Amino acid sequence: MKNRLLSLLLIVTLVLGLVLSVSVSTAAAQLYGDVDGDNDVTIRDAAFIQRFLAGAVELDDAAQTRGDVDADDDVTIRDASMIQRYLSGVIDSFPSGKELPTQAPTIAPTDAPTQAPTQAPTEPEDVITKVKNNIPIYFTNNKKWSKVYAYLFNSETGASQKTWPGTQMTNYTTNSLGENVYSMTVDVTKYDRVIFNNNSVQTTNMPVTKASSGYFVDPIGKNNIYSKKYIGGLYPYGQSGEGTIKTVRFTYPDGNYNKNVYIWLPEGYDANDKSKKYSVLYMCDGQNLFGQATTLSGYEWECDESVLSLMQNGGDGVIVVGIACGDTEKLRNHELTPNLGQLAPIVSGDTSYQNGGGKAFSDFVTDTVIPYVDKNYNVNSIRGIAGSSSGGIEAFYIGMENMDKFRYIGALSPAFILYNKSVWDSYLNTKDFSGDVPRIYFFCGNSTQDQLEQALYPNATAMEGWMKNHGYPADKMITKTDAEAVHNEGFWALYFPEMLSWCLDL
Repeated sequence: MKNRLLSLLLIVTLVLGLVLSVSVSTAAAQLYGDVDGDNDVTIRDAAFIQRFLAGAVELDDAAQTRGDVDADDDVTIRDASMIQRYLSGVIDSFPSGKELPTQAPTIAPTDAPTQAPTQAPTEPEDVITKVKNNIPIYFTNNKKWSKVYAYLFNSETGASQKTWPGTQMTNYTTNSLGENVYSMTVDVTKYDRVIFNNNSVQTTNMPVTKASSGYFVDPIGKNNIYSKKYIGGLYPYGQSGEGTIKTVRFTYPDGNYNKNVYIWLPEGYDANDKSKKYSVLYMCDGQNLFGQATTLSGYEWECDESVLSLMQNGGDGVIVVGIACGDTEKLRNHELTPNLGQLAPIVSGDTSYQNGGGKAFSDFVTDTVIPYVDKNYNVNSIRGIAGSSSGGIEAFYIGMENMDKFRYIGALSPAFILYNKSVWDSYLNTKDFSGDVPRIYFFCGNSTQDQLEQALYPNATAMEGWMKNHGYPADKMITKTDAEAVHNEGFWALYFPEMLSWCLDL
């Protein structure tokens, strides 16, 4: 979207016939943020940075020095954004530490007409900090294997770093429990999956992403259905804090009862630091996101562990807001089912899906929860919406109904099975995908041990193609699968870091 914004600014400037340059003239008092040299910091200065980044104006070294208000030795869209926040009173100063030039520039026309554009500058879009491609990962040998190997491979191409069993890992340290911890660096642009093993037993496939950090192994299920394979667990290696979680109760209008909303704030969040803004991820089934104390399934998404891992790798913190579902299966089915038309025969006999209340839930998120979070927390304009199963179809629906409000959508094991393709085609045909649209991450397992996940698989993996047929940009969608994944939060937790990394375009 940043590229689209810059292109738009360039087109506007060219149409107006303005080609500007900055040159040094007479000495004057210097001021950070005073890009145009008029001895005042105004919205015009932010606009000049935008045009400079679009290639529509030139700034000499002196102007660039004053425009670099975040003191990172580069003029970026963040500088324009910081100037706007300064003008709006969100921050009251800029970082210091550089010597300002002794002369101020004046704006002088070159060979172009002298008339300045009259269009008001576009507010720069909030951006996400890019994360390095080479990240360290840590494996805790809590099964006390005599040897530990990491088999790294690419899920798209099948290419592996080394033949099985992979690279033998060396001990990095010993934790407080006496368990050996191993470490290695992975280029996540080359390899996105890892299987930890001792050349006899192994973990299932585990994603390696920019929001990954620590790994360990646990048996999957009481019956150990994968025999010599274990499902993995995630944790933020070396992280002592866990962030904080707040519970807010709202009256839910569709049924007039109290609904819990859980707001998790990452470690280091400071309510008094208005200059530090956070993106927000809104999620369905909020009771299953952060800990087993509130979960209904016995598993959790481990969202907090993934965000903390992302922050350890140099990424931004993310506030995660979980909206709890109804406290019965029937009520949950009602709340998280958008009413799109005739239900598929496979569920038409279940009255809990009929006349679904998905629109009321969507309106509750956009009209009640988001305004509350925007008002009470330090957030920027970057929002996501995600969920799984019924929460997956509802998150997708909320995103489609509010494409202007969300930057990305995560639909894991989504219950697209509730409607046949003809109903989906009718619904998607009502949408205009010609403008800027959210990034969408689809995921579904296909384990032979789970009939529900297998039933969801066809429509969940077909949706990307259906949307392409209706004009949705192919580069804004991705579908990931796992033949070993079953229908529970334990596996969704493994793929949450990948969803977050891809959706934020890290």
